[in-house]
Amino acid sequence: MSALLVSGLVFSLYIIYLDIRITQKFEGKIWSLPSQVYARPLELFIDQKLSVQQFEQELRLIGYRQVSQIPTRPGEYRFWNQSHFELISRDFMFSDGLHKSQALRVDFSRDRVAGLYALYSQQPIALLRLEPARIAGIYPSQAEDRELIKLDQVPDYLVLTLLSVEDRRFYEHWGIDPRSIVRAMIANISAGGTVQGGSTLTQQLVKNLFLSSERSLWRKFNEAIMSLLLEFHYDKALILEIYLNEVYLGQQGAKQVHGFALASHFYFDKALNKLSKDQLALLVGLVKGPSWYDPRRHPQRAIERRNQVLGKMHDQDVITDEQFEIYKARPLGIVTRAHKSSNPYPAFIDLLKRQLKADYNEDDLRSSGLKIFTTLDPTVQRAAEGAVKQGVAQLEKFYPMADQLQAAVIVASPENGEIQAVVGDREPDFHGFNRALDAVRQVGSLIKPGIYLAALRRPEKYNLATLLDDTPLHLKARNGDIWSPQNYDKEFLGDIPLYKGLLLSRNIPTVRLGLDVGLPDIVDTLNDLGIEREVPPYPSMTLGAFNLSPMNVANMYQTLAAKGFNIPLRAIREVLDQNSKPLSRYPLKLEQTLKPEPVYLVNSILNQVTKTGTAQSLQKSLPVNVAGKTGTTDDLRDSWFAGFSEGRMAVVWLGRDDNKSTGLTGASGALKIWTRLMQQIPLQDLHMELPEGLQKHWIDSQTGGIYEKACKGAVELAFLPGSVPTQRAECTSSFFDNLFN
Repeated sequence: MSALLVSGLVFSLYIIYLDIRITQKFEGKIWSLPSQVYARPLELFIDQKLSVQQFEQELRLIGYRQVSQIPTRPGEYRFWNQSHFELISRDFMFSDGLHKSQALRVDFSRDRVAGLYALYSQQPIALLRLEPARIAGIYPSQAEDRELIKLDQVPDYLVLTLLSVEDRRFYEHWGIDPRSIVRAMIANISAGGTVQGGSTLTQQLVKNLFLSSERSLWRKFNEAIMSLLLEFHYDKALILEIYLNEVYLGQQGAKQVHGFALASHFYFDKALNKLSKDQLALLVGLVKGPSWYDPRRHPQRAIERRNQVLGKMHDQDVITDEQFEIYKARPLGIVTRAHKSSNPYPAFIDLLKRQLKADYNEDDLRSSGLKIFTTLDPTVQRAAEGAVKQGVAQLEKFYPMADQLQAAVIVASPENGEIQAVVGDREPDFHGFNRALDAVRQVGSLIKPGIYLAALRRPEKYNLATLLDDTPLHLKARNGDIWSPQNYDKEFLGDIPLYKGLLLSRNIPTVRLGLDVGLPDIVDTLNDLGIEREVPPYPSMTLGAFNLSPMNVANMYQTLAAKGFNIPLRAIREVLDQNSKPLSRYPLKLEQTLKPEPVYLVNSILNQVTKTGTAQSLQKSLPVNVAGKTGTTDDLRDSWFAGFSEGRMAVVWLGRDDNKSTGLTGASGALKIWTRLMQQIPLQDLHMELPEGLQKHWIDSQTGGIYEKACKGAVELAFLPGSVPTQRAECTSSFFDNLFN
């Protein structure tokens, strides 16, 4: 066999190899598209509790621009007279269809939405849903970002401009253009350097998709052959469409910006079909060198390059003489924005990824262009982050031992289990150990509501007035060790009613109650409260001497706040594919694991904790009725507070990573962060409606016996039928006696 024949065979096999590479790429998944992650959309309705400042922060988060006159374009707003917004919303594709742009007015009064109207007709609007903020992306390993667009969605002027600048004979050649190559050679020789390229759009696309940027004859040979093969298999429209989506046009931090659709948002914060011709000219000009002509870093170069492109548009009669002069004189019009992290909410996104992995593999998340709609509420998240940063700094300033504090916060809705905010570090934007999910620490008194709930589930034996023994206790372990639990104040109160044991967070009565109820029953109750982690059945567990994460605690208090319904906490609402078709929905799931009556009894005490107990500072600090519980562990290592209002539940943990003492109790540490958080977000009074079947009676707060309302020390408590105390207490001193003595 001659050498010529062998060479021909090798060449043919190589051509077949290149051909297979092209067809496999074009008939499979051309790009790895990042998943886009969105916050919850803000829904506005009359009488909604929302401040002017919070609404304006939301508008800025979703990229709206403030203007001084009546807005004329989507994404613009005007604020006037301290209480009125005029704005034009943007189109957005939700799972239930396209929500088109609306012009509207929003009126505020006393931190509430007072009116919603169509901007020009003044027609009232019942409900408005704004587009959600994009809060993160889950990117391919090469960190490319792009927004796909169809050829028929691309402005004609962009196509005409691109072809006039980059490839005038695009529709005439077969992938390579000898005329362009010769013309470029002559221009470069005349200039004494490279001033013009001869590559067609097809060659540029081949280089971007298949080859490196290496300058060599072998690379140019492959580029030419593959361009011919590409044009042989596919029509011009498809090649042009893929080019428009593939071309590299800029850099945002570590992410590459590909395609004209995404570049339009990156540089102008507008959809591609909203750009003027001079703005389209700039984008086309960037094809030659996005870094060299970067309009933010090198505005003068960018203007010169844009004007060169405008000149070619003028030469090709794409724009008139008058337009050419007008466009040349315009500024670039680039939006000025500081670089933002692609994931400003790392703790929440960490939780999101863990929940997504139940349904999607890592490759799908990084390459399938999913649209993930989450439960994150930017207003609540911002408040949680601010409360942690400011609160920790203040605690470290005033408490000498409170050094190197770390923090975790989880906020959720008791109504539907949606997680509204997560903070996993004292620096909320830190990408690292997520304490909200993974800091497993002792919970101390935070567990006590579960102990008392286990008792109150047995109304034939326990009620809120049942007397508990608060005297010294000594328990002998199997190994002979003696455990002698102590109250925080080192004192003993003798017999006290059950409600006081929880209200005052007394340790010894709690241990005695737990042992009497039975540790297995307590473990069952904690499981019904949503604690899935294994709970050790030994006496000290009644005082929280076992480990839970803030998320475990949030599950427990979520069930209390939901009046006995266990609602799994979730960070996802739904997932759409790249064409906005629903893939997965995450509907509300709930199971009533506890009867409402004993839960109400416990919640009534937790409500009193915030008025006369360890969290009584809340009565003056917040304008609404809430319930909650402090938690402090041995040697003041961990400071906890968990509490809820109507529609809002939050857990705060403070501690040190080395598990040393912080010098903080639950009240002096975590409660202050919790208070600061709740002061910054809309709250509603906790509703404490008496469940059907319960009845209220006045009892003596000392003896637990039936009492008269006017008697000194009388408290009103709720009881199940058949559990009302039978003994009566003697009324020794009444309100009227005290009045005249």
